[in-house]
Parts: sequence; C-alpha cells; structure tokens
Amino acid sequence: MGSQVVFRAVNSPERLVHKVVDQIEKLIAAGELVPNMRLPSEREFCEQLGVSRTVVREAVHILVTKGLLESRQGIGTIVREVTKDQVAETFSWYLQSNKATVEHLHEVRSILEVEIARLAASQATEEEVQQLRQILAEVEASQDDVMQLVNGDEAFHRTLAKTSHNPLMVVLLDSIRDLMREVRLQVNRYPEVYDTIIPDHVAILQGIADRDPDAARRAMIIHLEHARQFQEAFIAQQAVAPGHRLSEGMITQEVQ
Repeated sequence: MGSQVVFRAVNSPERLVHKVVDQIEKLIAAGELVPNMRLPSEREFCEQLGVSRTVVREAVHILVTKGLLESRQGIGTIVREVTKDQVAETFSWYLQSNKATVEHLHEVRSILEVEIARLAASQATEEEVQQLRQILAEVEASQDDVMQLVNGDEAFHRTLAKTSHNPLMVVLLDSIRDLMREVRLQVNRYPEVYDTIIPDHVAILQGIADRDPDAARRAMIIHLEHARQFQEAFIAQQAVAPGHRLSEGMITQEVQ
C-alpha cells in the first residue's frame, strides 16, 4: 500500500539523521503511518525530506533496528506493527545486559505484582477466576515435574496480570519473564518450594475470588517474601562454588 503522507523537508544540516528518525516516529505515533504502509521510494523520500540518500538509509536502518520499520525484498520499506512482545523483549534484553540481580527482581516484583493482585481482586471476572483455579489445579498436579511447575507458576502470575485489565501490567511483567523463568528453574527444584508456593497461590486466589483487594495484596506480599527467601538460600548454596552464575550471567550474586 502506497503512502499518502506528506513528509516535511529537513532543512537544518545539524543531526539530519536524527531529525528524520524523529519525524517518522512522530508520524507512526500519531497514526499517520500505520502498520504495513509502504514508505516512498528512496528517491522520492529524499526529495520530500530534502536530504541525501545516505541520511535516508541511515535513518531507515535505525528505525528498522528499533523495530518500527521493516525492509521486505521486492516490496520496500514498510511500517511494522509494534506488539507488546517486542516491547517486553527489548526491556528484557536491557535488564540482562545491565546485570540485574535477584534483589533487583524482588524489588520490581514487589512494586508490580502486589498492585496486580490488588487490581485483580477488583477487576477479575468470574470466568477469569475460574481460569486461575484451573491453572492452580495444574500447578498442584505438577509436584514431581519441575518444568511443569515452572510453566504453571509463570502462567498463574501472567494470568493475574491479565485480570488487572491493564495491558501495561502484562507488558511490564513480560519484560522480566525470561529472568524470572531462570530463577524459577533453579529454586523450584527444592522439594520444600512446592509446599510453600501452593498455599501462597491458594491465598492469593482466595483474596481475588472474595473480591478482597487487601487480602489479595497481603497474600502476594507473603508469597514474594517466601520467593526471596528461597532465592537467597539458592545463592548462599552456590556461593560455595565461586564463579557460579545462572545461565550466561542473567542473574548475578550481587546485592544481598
């Protein structure tokens, strides 16, 4: 699909590439450039913007890297649809590259998931409560299967985020999904974890089913504190073997 958007010439010689990038980002945000819309040809683009091909190519490259544009063979450059998975993935890589610690994760979860539990108790539909019950039943049946326990634990918390009816909560929780999965894969191997997280989840769900935001919130605080205790126990155990890191340094032993 051709573009009918009229681009403004970029006359200032200063930071031309960034000015082009900024203009296209604003047009996307304003909805004037929509997903799957094809940008003008390179020659036409240069004429509208009043810049060289080098500037256009570099600007397009930056926007492709950001995930806002996509170059398709035989078609040209099109506007890419930005999904919540892209946002979460980008933030997840940022956390990994900045060596987020277990303590950092706990602080984020304490801010995010406690509020999610409170909102869920206020917003969850009966259908969503039943979905949480089903997930919890599957978790309860996974005592001897660590991977199933991890998957169920993750599904329970993500579904809670959905029941808040705030899409940003899901995006934010997904942004720490890979880091949390790494932690869960390690600590959920402890037999005593099962006997702790199941009652914790039951208490959280009960608060939601009772439409009691304060009870759901308190139950989540207790659950996260239990999770931190298991994580600290794991780190203390691994301290016996210097140099240990969870896969590729995603979680470090800094900050206790």
